[in-house]
Amino acid sequence: MKLPKRYKPKEAEPRWQKAWEEAGIYRFDRFPDRPIYSIDTPPPTVSGAIHIGHVFSYVQAEVIARFWRMRGMNVYYPFGFDDNGLPSERLVEKEKGVKATDVGREAFVRMCLELTQRYEDEFKVFWRSLGLSVDWDENYSTIDPTSQRISQRSFLDLFEKGRVYRKEAPTLWCPECHTAIAQAEVEDAEHGSVFYDVAFRLDGKDLIISTTRPELLPACVAMFAHPSDERYKGIIGKKATVPLFDHEVPILLDEKADPEKGTGLVMCCTFGDTTDIAWWQEHGLDTRIVFDETGRMNELAPGYEGLGLKEARGRMVEDLKSGGLLKGEEPISHTVNVHERCGTEIEFSVASQWFIRVLDIKDEIIEAGGKVDWYPNYMEIRFRNWVENLKWDWCVSRQRYYGVPFPLWSCKACGEVVLATDEMLPVDPTVTSPPVDSCPKCGAFDLEPERDIMDTWMTSSCTPFLNIRWREPDSKLERFKKADAEKGSEFLMDLRPQAHDIIRTWAYYTIVKGVLNEGKIPWRTAMISGHGLHPDRAKISKSKGPISHAPSEIIEEQSADATRYWACSNRLGTDTIVAEEGFDAGKRLVVKLWNASKFAIMRLEDYDPDAPRELALIDRWLLARFANAAGRATRSFEECEYHGAVEVVEPFFWHCLCDNYIEIAKKRLYGDEGYDEASRRGAQYALYQSLLGVLKMLAPVVPHVTEEIHSLYFAEREGVESIHVSSWPEPPAEWTDAVALEAGDLALAVIEGMRKVKSTHKVSVATPVGTLRVACDDDTWTKIEPFTSELRDVSNAQSVVHVTEAGDEFVETDVAAIRVAAELIVE
Repeated sequence: MKLPKRYKPKEAEPRWQKAWEEAGIYRFDRFPDRPIYSIDTPPPTVSGAIHIGHVFSYVQAEVIARFWRMRGMNVYYPFGFDDNGLPSERLVEKEKGVKATDVGREAFVRMCLELTQRYEDEFKVFWRSLGLSVDWDENYSTIDPTSQRISQRSFLDLFEKGRVYRKEAPTLWCPECHTAIAQAEVEDAEHGSVFYDVAFRLDGKDLIISTTRPELLPACVAMFAHPSDERYKGIIGKKATVPLFDHEVPILLDEKADPEKGTGLVMCCTFGDTTDIAWWQEHGLDTRIVFDETGRMNELAPGYEGLGLKEARGRMVEDLKSGGLLKGEEPISHTVNVHERCGTEIEFSVASQWFIRVLDIKDEIIEAGGKVDWYPNYMEIRFRNWVENLKWDWCVSRQRYYGVPFPLWSCKACGEVVLATDEMLPVDPTVTSPPVDSCPKCGAFDLEPERDIMDTWMTSSCTPFLNIRWREPDSKLERFKKADAEKGSEFLMDLRPQAHDIIRTWAYYTIVKGVLNEGKIPWRTAMISGHGLHPDRAKISKSKGPISHAPSEIIEEQSADATRYWACSNRLGTDTIVAEEGFDAGKRLVVKLWNASKFAIMRLEDYDPDAPRELALIDRWLLARFANAAGRATRSFEECEYHGAVEVVEPFFWHCLCDNYIEIAKKRLYGDEGYDEASRRGAQYALYQSLLGVLKMLAPVVPHVTEEIHSLYFAEREGVESIHVSSWPEPPAEWTDAVALEAGDLALAVIEGMRKVKSTHKVSVATPVGTLRVACDDDTWTKIEPFTSELRDVSNAQSVVHVTEAGDEFVETDVAAIRVAAELIVE
């Protein structure tokens, strides 16, 4: 048969996407007797439009799913949406122009549900347009009833195990989002600031401290000097007066004070940083929280009430100047902690929050992480470093509206906690009565519902549980249990794909939940991707606002396959700039696959795999090269290194198959005079097997064009419905042929030398040659000589001769022992 002249991706890609879905090609349990390969797919956060960075990481994981499906696994590849919590709340506030606190809990939650559903519908359309091979019947949202139930069940399990506690303590606080946050949600950012030299007063004299936070002067509760600092030994134990606010604070010693920083004397506020917290705890200092939950100054800062923190800073600096209390200013740039969701500088506040105790099991968490196969392997070091440097238990409560409720009530009289029963889940304690009428401890009837909601990571960390329907009456759980028992495994799932920036959150929290809830490790393998970058190398993210690279427009312009190729154009874990070159290379590959297949299929119309055939040495070389490429590509895919596989398969396709073999074997494939039928059949066999193998090995990366070619010729002959459920190439042992491999590579060196001669003389590669002379030693020529007829055909030479001495007219080749000269026949 004959392929159409041109491949049209705009027509073919949506056609195949629809066909795959209608046929259920990617449905889980399509092959129920196969072993399960399960993927803990990252549910994208519903916090704005999809950006090209999503394409980058999701394609890389999806390529691995396709590989394992072709390896004969029953691939469980679900898809979810992380649509609860602060990110979705901020999206609603932005798009609706409202604040959650202004419209009330019930109305705001309704807005969140409506808007996130609209975005999820748009997301599904987009992911389908990219050709993701997920099973869309296996999808969830982190706010759906099942997810809420499993998340609440996880919390109750941890509570019963003594891992949950409530405490009024210094907490990381975002004044923009009006909520507590966890340590893992804090990022470092470089900000410009000023060191202000401020004068406290002691016995009528100035005591100078340097601070970047003069707005925390009303929160000052002590001053500290280092024990070795001789400058302040005479004033230790005395009390200094705080400028502008006139309250007195003690002057104390502590080794954490740095005598080399500023004046060596430092003020301790509640709270400016973690050192302040440590001093507050160790020295039993007073508590002065001077701002409210919105970041505005309160009554402890008289004269500045109602001002935002930065506005208060400016006003206080002016007042210090006018009062002669500001002794110096020095502009600086320093690292500050910001909330990853909004970029606002975080503060510390004292509030009652729910925590999960993790600091006492850091070694156990590190050990669990060490049992995971991390790709790239250096990502485990990031995980280990994060856990080793943890300083806080996991704060899991948020003072927001939209999220999974805590399933509990508290006695107003004595504080006793009443938990929901499993049968009540999912439960919202603000609308559902507790399971008992009175407090089981004191008998009081006043049970208050918990109004805080869970941190969104509390549910996101349950994604393995959501996928296997943890402790749910669901047959899928039994399937996974059976597969787990057969593997003798301590792992819940096989693969977690995710980006490197959320190792400290999603990977860490999920391992914590796996260890604490189930005593297992959540997945066998962690595949850690990099980021798609702007040309200025800034990370692309939804929270950073719109960018010029709208992914739907890119797919429309470049095609889904070219976009997927770009996503696989760098090694796993590395960041990649969104640049035209990657897409252009993908488009060139698609065109070359089509054109090469078009030529090959015309030569394979009468191919009969059972017909007698005789493999020439060049056929054996091609099959040996293919076997080598297939083995290396397979190992790369097994290690989640999609790019390593592409780096192997592409050179084989372009160089070995197209540039050389097809050119060398053309006359045999055409059935030219001088070649018998068995020889032609041998060339057909090598071409068929190699081309089919290339299509299969590239199918995970460019699934549409490979499916189109496969369907037009190979599907019927192979007896498979789709290339994506065909078997992965496993070359037979006899294709591994070291003799043919070495001889063929030497012959190719001669051909490259011949092409170099013609290029040097600026003539066509088809230019006739009188005598092609090959200079090499006798042993090398013995290996090359069997290719004489092929060398003559591809060079368009009248004869090929061996010489032992090379004159000036000979050109070097890629093999040092071989030089080539050609007598060009130019009319």
